[in-house]
Amino acid sequence: MKIRKSNQISEVLKVGLLTIPLCLAVVAAPQAFAQDEAQEGEEFVSNDSQDLDEMLRKIEAEDDGDDDVPVKIKKPKVHSKLMTTYGAKQALRWKINKVAFIDAYVDEGIGAQGNPYKTPTSKAAGGVSANYLWQGFTLSGSIDLKRNYSGTYDDWDGVLDRTFSLGAARKISLSKQWSVTPSLKQTRLISDKQTKELRKTDLVLPFSYALDKLWTVKALTLAYSTQTFTNREFDQTDRTRTISSGLAYKWSEKSSLEVSVSKEQRYSNQSSAEYSKTSVMPKYDYKFSPTSSVGIGIGYETHANSTEKFSRWILVPKLQLRWDL
Repeated sequence: MKIRKSNQISEVLKVGLLTIPLCLAVVAAPQAFAQDEAQEGEEFVSNDSQDLDEMLRKIEAEDDGDDDVPVKIKKPKVHSKLMTTYGAKQALRWKINKVAFIDAYVDEGIGAQGNPYKTPTSKAAGGVSANYLWQGFTLSGSIDLKRNYSGTYDDWDGVLDRTFSLGAARKISLSKQWSVTPSLKQTRLISDKQTKELRKTDLVLPFSYALDKLWTVKALTLAYSTQTFTNREFDQTDRTRTISSGLAYKWSEKSSLEVSVSKEQRYSNQSSAEYSKTSVMPKYDYKFSPTSSVGIGIGYETHANSTEKFSRWILVPKLQLRWDL
């Protein structure tokens, strides 16, 4: 009798956890479509190649501040109801030993800036990142150089951005199913355009629940970032809070599907920089080699700031290639 009751409780918990992100998606999606209609319009060493890469992606989740510069337009106009960002990243990895490696990479993107009040742009970036496993922690540091172009690699805007970052993360097992991977990242952006220069701190706290070998519930992810622009006539400090949930399914050894729902809110001492954003994003990834993958995300986003509210579709194809030396 006790065994049967325990199994029933386990099944109820499993079903409940599965429905959390799905319920959030059901609630968020109708609101997004309604706005659109209204506007017409790792263990660490043994799993180094998997868990460590996932952790590093979480540390690198935030961009370097390009989209955080307020755009002063009297009557803003959304350029497109569909935002498409094509990304391709190639990297060479030098494995020093089982707990340390260095990546040299180049990263290209078309439509890389998500600001709907700007025409699509392209970016070309390159850099070096170093990563080290120390007593369960993943320590990382990187130097990144980036140039932005108008349109599809048309005219360079004449600005070189240099980003320096340090990060730390650790995967903590709370039980056989529950885990949390807190990460902290400190960023310094130096640019030829001095008004873009900033200092930024990111803190991410993701809780995950492994239902079985195939299903993982990204039960709750809390993120907080603060950034201060260091060369502006008027002091500006932004604080961004993000809460998200999702569900991941390992389709096969090579492919996976993930659905996420997120709510992002930015507060600032400059009202023109404040916004609120809600998004629903299913994405599919396929690994055609142990170190390389191709994927696509198709989502929907609602966005509100001090001047306008809008909604749009998001299409994000990506390609990642890596060669180990």
